[in-house]
Amino acid sequence: MKQQLNEIIIDILKENEKLVFIAIKQRAKFEGWLKFEIACRLFDSYCDVEVEYPYPNNKNRYADIYANGNLIELKTPNTNYNAEQCKSCTRPITKNISSIIEDINKLRNAGGNCEKYIAFVLFPIDSDGKYSEYIERIKNDGKVELICKPLTINRTNVLVCSAEVF
Repeated sequence: MKQQLNEIIIDILKENEKLVFIAIKQRAKFEGWLKFEIACRLFDSYCDVEVEYPYPNNKNRYADIYANGNLIELKTPNTNYNAEQCKSCTRPITKNISSIIEDINKLRNAGGNCEKYIAFVLFPIDSDGKYSEYIERIKNDGKVELICKPLTINRTNVLVCSAEVF
């Protein structure tokens, strides 16, 4: 599923490049829109898809997507890396990275017999690979094995990642 999730997200981003670029150039998060796009794709493959699905052990906490026994949390964290096409930003990205790790831990403690996944689109990423320190932090602190694939949207580099959470 984690590989399929990455492929679905990449296909959605490629098919909606203009729309996604509007968000990317402003460093605006686009998680809400992407959640419904993913749900539509999964609906074609799964008989039971819902968005904002309650966690098995906490009805006050919701996963972004439920698809046939899979809970999925989605993030679209922006970075402060300089990118020609993007609005300048000086805020540190540590809170965005921490929120991914928090969602991993929430999923891990969600209970139930569901398979659990985290997926995120990190943007923009630098061409020097400095972003890899944040990917390592997510892997180490979140205790997950990420599958990541770089992608270019209108000359801006982004990174699509997903992992199963145990």
